[in-house]
Amino acid sequence: MSGRTTERAVSDVVAFTLMFGIILTSVGLVATFGLAELESFDEHQQLENADRTFELIARSFDELEESQATVRTEAIELSGGSITVSPSSSINVTVRDTDTGKTAHENFSLNTLQYEVGDRLIGYENGATYRIRPNSDSGIILHEPGLVCSDGQGVLSFVTTRAEEDRYISGSGTLRITGRVTDSSLLFPNSAWSASAIDQVDLNITFSNESRAREWANHFDRDPGEWTVEDQTGTSVTVRCGESDDLDRVYIRRSIIEISYS
Repeated sequence: MSGRTTERAVSDVVAFTLMFGIILTSVGLVATFGLAELESFDEHQQLENADRTFELIARSFDELEESQATVRTEAIELSGGSITVSPSSSINVTVRDTDTGKTAHENFSLNTLQYEVGDRLIGYENGATYRIRPNSDSGIILHEPGLVCSDGQGVLSFVTTRAEEDRYISGSGTLRITGRVTDSSLLFPNSAWSASAIDQVDLNITFSNESRAREWANHFDRDPGEWTVEDQTGTSVTVRCGESDDLDRVYIRRSIIEISYS
């Protein structure tokens, strides 16, 4: 009798040990993979929120550029990320009269308002928004820039962003981003060039630090207008408006948006 009791007791101990081991293993798996999935979800949600915020920023800055407002403010949750205005892009605009060979050039900075979280960069540059991962092929232009080349016309709006203070802001909490136009000027036509004299426009965008040449080249390739990508390197892209047929009219404007934080 006592032998059966002992065997039953040993069986109960073995069963308890096995069950306890299963529970510990299950808890460990849930803790390991469950937390990883949760962190991945949180990061994805943070990126989605940042995308939506930069879409709002782009639309607000469009209103500034189009003189529909004098000042616009949007808010972004930093959530451990950082934001800055980076002097990392510039453009050379060349207009050409193909009949006479006459050309004219304008050079100026574009810069980018950029939010960095983990290994992702989300930003506003020259009227567009983008999301990229450095050293990968996953970047994309999201909000379309104000660059139209279609039906024999070029209507090109360029935006330079500047910061009142050279600040690199990081941490948590809500950051308010305010933009205001400090200058807006019509580059072409001007006293030397009429709107109908320009047959072609070349844009050469150059990048320093992290490059967005591939993303901008892909944007112009997908654009339904009459853009042609003439050249692309690791740090620049050159595109042309008016490749196959001479343009009838060209209007080129540049706006400067000053950015402050609160």
